[in-house]
Amino acid sequence: MRVIFLRSNPVDPDSRVEKEVNSLVKAGYEVEILAWDRSSRYTQEETFLKLESGSVKIYRFGIPASYGGGMRKNLWPLMKFQIRVFNWLVKNKKRYDIIHACDFDTAFISSKVAKQLKKKFVYDIFDYYVDAFGVPKKMKKYIVYQDHHIINTADAVIVCTDKRREQIEGTSPIRLAVIHNTPAEQGVNFRKLNLNPNRTKLVYVGILGKGRFIREIVEIVKRNPQYEFHVGGFGEYEQYLEEVAKECDNIFFYGKLPYHRTLELENSCDIMIAIYDPQIPNHYYAAPNKFYESLMLGKPLIMVKKTGMDDLVAEHDIGNIIEYNMESLEDAVGNLVVRKSEWDNISTKMKNLYKDKYSWGEMEVRLINLYKDL
Repeated sequence: MRVIFLRSNPVDPDSRVEKEVNSLVKAGYEVEILAWDRSSRYTQEETFLKLESGSVKIYRFGIPASYGGGMRKNLWPLMKFQIRVFNWLVKNKKRYDIIHACDFDTAFISSKVAKQLKKKFVYDIFDYYVDAFGVPKKMKKYIVYQDHHIINTADAVIVCTDKRREQIEGTSPIRLAVIHNTPAEQGVNFRKLNLNPNRTKLVYVGILGKGRFIREIVEIVKRNPQYEFHVGGFGEYEQYLEEVAKECDNIFFYGKLPYHRTLELENSCDIMIAIYDPQIPNHYYAAPNKFYESLMLGKPLIMVKKTGMDDLVAEHDIGNIIEYNMESLEDAVGNLVVRKSEWDNISTKMKNLYKDKYSWGEMEVRLINLYKDL
């Protein structure tokens, strides 16, 4: 069976897409990817994405747009992307049997193509669109209606946590699988970098923008020379972090990192940070990469109350849950440093939790079984 994956980012990197594609390739599926490069302008670029199980062809459309701009700022680029996706899917209809669409912004147009061309359709909900992105109020009801229609008519639907079932209440998927956004176990054996053993090292790799407390962590680390902040990723704060890293000997900026380097850096630090604004509805249901990565690597985690998997962090005592302010964050870091003698026990507990409930090996089985049902 041949699969075409659709994603509205350049997949450079996109850990969830890469893991799912790698698992399907390993199981014998032929997979290609359609992606959106928002940083450049070009019609189409063809290249290969190298994965553990082999290389897959990726087609990127270069349509300039902003990340995190929502529908208001990106409406015209989004429409252009929809047209490109539609044209490619119709023109290349003999190249695939299954369309695997990630999120509503690829599922809307591709579900119609799938129905028209009698292709199997998998709807993979990374983020529930109206809760996660800047959708104008006037369009919300229409998008929810369309989203629920896609969920009800798709051959299979994937969500990334059990809690996400609440977000799609009122729908009746034909097939539904929960596939947690957990890393593949290869990361456990990554080497440790040669970092300062005498400082407590905080780490964050991801989107560098508002709401993640990037600037707040910088200020905390600036006034606490016993800490280091190791930060990587891409977004609006890149230039700011480059400048801060030059000024401060305990702040290190790595830029955009491939996923194995992200895990390597996190494995070399002491405390992981996953801060999300609790005012954004989607963050209550979030399944942050950082949560699963911290479990696999055995690193204490700091999260905000009522975001993502905070209930599990509190239940298993594997980090600190904070209020959404800098003072609470600074107290949490200090509290974990005081508990340094417990880090080994916390690490063991986290790794066992990963193996028992959240390993990618288990998620891979769920994905392949879902595809077999098609």
